[in-house]
Amino acid sequence: MTLDVTGLTKTVLSASRKGLLRRKPIFKPYATTSSDELSKVAEEIGTPLPLDLRNWLLAVGYGDIDEELSFRRDWLVSIESGHLKGGARFAQDILGNFYAFDSSGRIFYLCRSEPVFAVMSKNFLEFIEELVRRDYKLVDWVNSLETQKYEW
Repeated sequence: MTLDVTGLTKTVLSASRKGLLRRKPIFKPYATTSSDELSKVAEEIGTPLPLDLRNWLLAVGYGDIDEELSFRRDWLVSIESGHLKGGARFAQDILGNFYAFDSSGRIFYLCRSEPVFAVMSKNFLEFIEELVRRDYKLVDWVNSLETQKYEW
């Protein structure tokens, strides 16, 4: 598929799923953000947001993808120890697991219930692209990952 941020934004914002009475959008907006706010966030967490993640948040704002993946200002927190030290969390799923990026922009899954993690993609665009390809079934994707122990 290989789309840019604009193409993926259009794809996700135009996607819908059949509900009980009518179709419902895949993306449910929560709050807008701005370039200034994201710059302040990056300063607070001590690391720049990957450009694709930043552009995504500027385009769609904070919100939920298919009621499974939540993007909120509160989830943007620095990681101060372990394998991903210097990176930051940026999203949370319906089960309470977190998603993070490292200093090179790779995307990781961080399990809530045990100290394990897994690489999900080489960058944020690839992460969203794969989520679209998997019909937004994040929990199924996570369940297929090969995890490794995370040393906090």
